[in-house]
Amino acid sequence: MNALFEVQKKLVPDLVDKMYRRFQILSAIELHQPIGRRALSETVHLSERILRTETDILKTQGLITITSKGMSVTESGEDVLYKMKASMDSLTRLEHVAHAIESRFAIQKVIVVSGDADIDDEVKLRMGQATSEYLESCFEDGTKVTVTGGSTMAYIARSMRPTDKSINFIPARGGLGEEVSFQANAIAHLMADQTGGTFEVLYVPDQVSEAGYNALLEEQSVRRVLQHIQQADIVLHGIGSAQKMAERRHSTPQVMEKLMDGNAVAEAFGYYFDEEGNIVYRVRTIGIHLDDLTEDKRIIAVAGGNSKKEAIASYLKVAPKHTVLITDSVVGNWLMNQ
Repeated sequence: MNALFEVQKKLVPDLVDKMYRRFQILSAIELHQPIGRRALSETVHLSERILRTETDILKTQGLITITSKGMSVTESGEDVLYKMKASMDSLTRLEHVAHAIESRFAIQKVIVVSGDADIDDEVKLRMGQATSEYLESCFEDGTKVTVTGGSTMAYIARSMRPTDKSINFIPARGGLGEEVSFQANAIAHLMADQTGGTFEVLYVPDQVSEAGYNALLEEQSVRRVLQHIQQADIVLHGIGSAQKMAERRHSTPQVMEKLMDGNAVAEAFGYYFDEEGNIVYRVRTIGIHLDDLTEDKRIIAVAGGNSKKEAIASYLKVAPKHTVLITDSVVGNWLMNQ
C-alpha cells in the first residue's frame, strides 16, 4: 500500500495529503459523534471554512450524516475507516520516524520511504522519486546543482522530470574508476537530459598526488568547473560505507590498514569517519569538500539500506545542520533508536 501511495504522490502530489486530512476528520467525527462543526474545527485544528468544504465532500460520498445534533459517521464511513487505518498508521509512523531523526541529529529535514534498499530495488526507486520530488520543489531559474556519483544518484537521475526552469548540473568530483554510468559526470549528464537542463564535465581522477593536484589546477577547464561547484545552490550526495568506498578507490594496503585501525565506518567527500564522526583519514580529491557545504547551499544526502546504517549515523554526527536526509525505513527505524 505504501508503494501505491508513493506512485499516487507522483501522479497527484496533493492526493495523499487530502486523503490523510479527510481520514483525520472522519476519525475525529467517529470519536466524538455527534459533533458540531465548531467543536470539530478545534479538534482537528482546521478553520471552519476548510472544514465545511471537507465535510460537504464526506457527506456527498455518504460517509457522514449532518443533522441538527451534529455530524456522525455512517456505516459506509465506518467501513472506510477500518480499511484505511493500517495504511494511515503506516504513513504516520514514517512521519514520526522522520521527525525523531531530525531531533536526534539536529538536521533540517528527513524524508523516509518504506523498505530496505539493500534487498529491494523498488525501495531505491522510491528514494529516487522522493529525492526528485524534493529537488523540483527547490528549483528556480538558474539553479546550479552539483552531484556526486553512485547507484543511488543514478536512480534519482532516472526519476527526474522535464522542467521549464534553467538548471545546470555539475559533477561534484572526478571519476572513481567505477562503472561509467555511476560516475558523477554521467549522473550530471543524465539529470540534464531528464530535466532539459545543461551540464558540465570534470574529466579528472577522483584522487591525485599533490603534484598532480597542483598541475590539474593549472588547467583552465578544471578551474572553471571547480569554481562552479563552489557556486552551486544545491549539493546532492550519497553516504558510503568506508570499506566499500576504499575498495572502489583501489586504496593501498596501507590505507586499508589505517581505516581498519581507526574503525572507519563512513565516507563522504573523500573523508572517512569512525562511529563517532571523527575523521580517520582524508583522501586528496578534486571536487567538493566538507568545507564547501556552506549555509547558503541546500545540502541533500541520500542513502539507504541496512548495510549503510552505521555509515549514515556516523556522517549525520558531522553533517551540516541544514542537511536534508532521504533514506529508507530500515535505516530510519534504526537511527531513531540510537
